[in-house]
Amino acid sequence: MKYCYSLVLIALTACAGPADSEVEHPLPNVVLFIVDDLGWQDTSVPFTLEATAYNQWHHTPALERLASRGVRFSNAYSTSPVCTPTRTAILSGLHPAATNITDWTLYADKDFSRPMDALQDPQWNKVGLEISDSLLPRMLQRQGYRTIYIGKAHLGAIGTQAADPLAIGFERNIAGHAAGGPGSYYGADNYGNNKPGPWGVPDLEEFYGSDVFLTEALTLKAEQELELAAQQQQPFFLQMAQYAVHSPIQKDPRFFEYFKNKGLDDKEAAYASLVAGVDASMSRILDKLEELNLSDNTLIVFCSDNGGLSAHSRGVTPLGTSKDTHNQPLRSGKGSGYEGGIRVPLILAWAGASRPGYELPADSMLPFATLSNDLYSTIADVAQIPRDWRHVDENAHAVSLWPIIAGKLGVAQRPMVWHYPHKWGPSGDRYEPFTAWREGDYKLIYWYEAEQFELYNLQNDIGESNDLINSHPEIAQRLANNLQQWMTAVDAQRPRRKADGEMLPLPTL
Repeated sequence: MKYCYSLVLIALTACAGPADSEVEHPLPNVVLFIVDDLGWQDTSVPFTLEATAYNQWHHTPALERLASRGVRFSNAYSTSPVCTPTRTAILSGLHPAATNITDWTLYADKDFSRPMDALQDPQWNKVGLEISDSLLPRMLQRQGYRTIYIGKAHLGAIGTQAADPLAIGFERNIAGHAAGGPGSYYGADNYGNNKPGPWGVPDLEEFYGSDVFLTEALTLKAEQELELAAQQQQPFFLQMAQYAVHSPIQKDPRFFEYFKNKGLDDKEAAYASLVAGVDASMSRILDKLEELNLSDNTLIVFCSDNGGLSAHSRGVTPLGTSKDTHNQPLRSGKGSGYEGGIRVPLILAWAGASRPGYELPADSMLPFATLSNDLYSTIADVAQIPRDWRHVDENAHAVSLWPIIAGKLGVAQRPMVWHYPHKWGPSGDRYEPFTAWREGDYKLIYWYEAEQFELYNLQNDIGESNDLINSHPEIAQRLANNLQQWMTAVDAQRPRRKADGEMLPLPTL
C-alpha cells in the first residue's frame, strides 16, 4: 500500500507547468464535456490501436477531430458504474468510497437498489455532494473564472443544496437539477415537464412545443454562454453535461434515418442517433470557440460518467446479439464491476494550439490507467489553482494527468479501486454489489452476495472470461490484502445483513 499512497503524492506535486515557471500565460478556458452512459466503444474514435466492430458502426467526426489534436487514454475508468458517484468525484476530487456517495441520488431518504435476499444497502450518503470551498467550481470561481453549468447535474438529492449547481460554485446553471435522466428529449413534450415526476428538464421553456431536440437545445444555450464569456474577456469553465445517451432511448430525427439505412434496428438506430447528436454538439462548440478566437486558449476534456448501458432499453447489436453484449469485447455494462460497466472514453485536447507547459501530443494514445476524479487535479493544475485550496487526500487516490502525459512521472501503473455496495436495478450479468482492485494487468473483484473473489488478467483477457483465482493464488492474495488496507483507510461502507443490520466484514481471501 505504500506504493499506492506515495504515487498519489508524487503525482500531485510532480507537474511543473506555468504556475511553477517564470513564463506567464493567461489562464486557459476549460470545457468539461460529459456524456451520460456513453460506452467505451460508442464513438467512431477507437480507444485501442485498432478500431473495434462497434466503433465502425458509429459516426462521430467531431470527436475524431478532437482526438486528432490531443491524447486518448485507452485505460480510462469512471470511479463508479453509475452516475452520481462519478460526477461528484470529479468535482470533489474524492473517491466515492471516501465521500460515501456510492449510488445515484434522487430522494434523500430512499434507496433505489434492487432488493437482495439476505443483504441490504449500507448507510450511504443519499444527500449527495457536500458543499465545500475545495470543490472544483468554487476554486475556479475564486481563481477568477466564469463558471457555467449546462445539462445534467445529478449531484444531490431533491431539496438539498447540491441539487442546484449554483450552490456549488457555478454562476450559471441551465437545465441542471436533481434528476439523472430526461423526462423526454423532445421539445414537443416540453422535455418531460408535461408529465408527473421529477424528470422534466428545467430552464428550457423557450423551446417548449418546438421540434428542437434536447441535445441541440443545450448546445444553443452553450453557444450563448460562450459568447457572453468572450464579451467579458474572463477565463471560463464550462461543464457541458449532455443528458444523452441516458434512457429513454429516443431517436434524434436529425440522424436516425442514417443509422436505419446502415441496418440497425429501431432501438439501436435511435441510440446511435443520440451519440451522433452529442457529436454534433461537440462540433458546434469547437466551431464557436474558433469563431470567438478562443480556441488557442481552451482545453477540452471529453468523457463519460460510466460504462455503456446494456441491461435494458437497448436493441439488438450490429453483431446480432442483445442484452449485456453492447460493450463486447468488454463484459456486461453500466451497473456492473466488469469492464463494460466502468471503462470509458477519455480525450484531452486543446481546441487550438497546445499551451506551453501543458502540451498534448497530437493524435496520441496513452495506456496509463486513469479514474474520473483525476480530472479534479488535472483541471486544477492547468487553471493554476494553489495547492492549499484543494482537497488533497492521499487515500482518495486521485492524480493529475499532466506529469503522466509529459512523461515526468516515471512509475508503473498505480493501483485503482471501485466500490459499489449496491445492487443496481436491472437483472443481468453481475449487476451486484462489489469492490474491485486493479494493479498492473490484474483485476480482483469481490462480489458481496456470493462472497466470492474473481481474478482476471486484463492484458490477456479484456473480456474477463478466464477467472484466475485458483491458478494465481499468490497474486490474488496480494491484491486482496491491498484492497482490504485501502478500504480500512477510507472507511468504505459495505452492505449490511438483513438478519441483524450488521455491516459485512472486509473482503478477506
